[in-house]
Order: sequence, then structure tokens, then C-alpha cells
Amino acid sequence: MIDDPRTKWVAVTVIGRDRPGIVANVSGALYRQRCSIEDLAQTVIRGQFAMILIATLGEGETFQALKNDLGDLSQDLGLDIDLRQLTPEDLIPYESGATEPFILTARGKDRPGLVYGISEVLAERGINITNLGAQVARLGEEREYIQVFEVDIPRGSDYRVLQEKLRRRGLEMGVSVDLQHKDVFRAINQI
Repeated sequence: MIDDPRTKWVAVTVIGRDRPGIVANVSGALYRQRCSIEDLAQTVIRGQFAMILIATLGEGETFQALKNDLGDLSQDLGLDIDLRQLTPEDLIPYESGATEPFILTARGKDRPGLVYGISEVLAERGINITNLGAQVARLGEEREYIQVFEVDIPRGSDYRVLQEKLRRRGLEMGVSVDLQHKDVFRAINQI
């Protein structure tokens, strides 16, 4: 369907205070415009709802009609809803060549700049972050900041050099950093 030039693609992002019915209301607006949801990711972080989805407009439906419907919904529910038209080229995932999937974890005392410190090392080496989760967890009396990055590391990279650079950055920031191939990470952490 991506190759069909008649297909009209849209990206919809939604953010606001979490409560029941947000997904139903947004998907209902899409349904009324005869849109088909192709991909969707949704989460709640500290009471804030966030969702992004990719959809196709129904035959004969217009971007402006969907934008108006979602604009009304945005006002009614007090949500920030953004709609963006996409081209087929926008739907092509970033391709960094032959890569291996790795999981990078960073743990330690919370302080400003932790995500930046790790992501900067990755960006300098052309490593794409495909998923990132970060949160403060209570471990007994202590609070620990935990980041879990899913990354694609180009094949042929010297993983030991990368691990050492990440370890040193972690020491500078007061966190421990661990990098494992995704298969190893899953095997070790499987319940």
C-alpha cells in the first residue's frame, strides 16, 4: 500500500493528561473519516498520555476534514493533537546499513544531563537509537535513575572501544553503563 501513489498517509500525535477514553475518542475520529490505523504506539508517563500513530485516509476523505475533526476533539478533551501529512518517502525507516541490535543500560543517581551524556556518545558514532525508556525507580530507601536504550550498532564497529567510551562517560556522570547484544540481554533477563 505504501507504493500506491493514491494513498494519503498521516501521522497523528496526541499528548495530555491521562484518563480513560482518549484512545477511543481519537480512533473514533479516525474511523469517522474512514482512516485505517497502520501503526500505533502509546504510553503514559507520570500521568501524561502520549500516542503517535500512522494512518491512511479513507478514499475520498481529505486531510483538512480530519484536521478539523481532530482539532475539535483537541479542544473538547484538552489534548494537544497534531496532524501531519506524510509522503511515501517519509515512511521509509532510517537505514544505517548492516547493524546489530544492542541493549544499553545506564543506572545511577538521577541528575540533569544523563540522557544527553549517553546519547551524545552514540550520536558521535552514528549509532541509531530505536527505542528509549528512562525512569526513576525506588530501590529500598534509594532512588535510582534507569535508562534502557535499544540501539543499532553498525557491523564492524569495535564494540570494546565503544563499551570503554560509554563506561568512561558513565564514570564522568556517576552511572554504570552496560552494553549487551540484544540476544544476550534477552537470554540473561528472561523470566
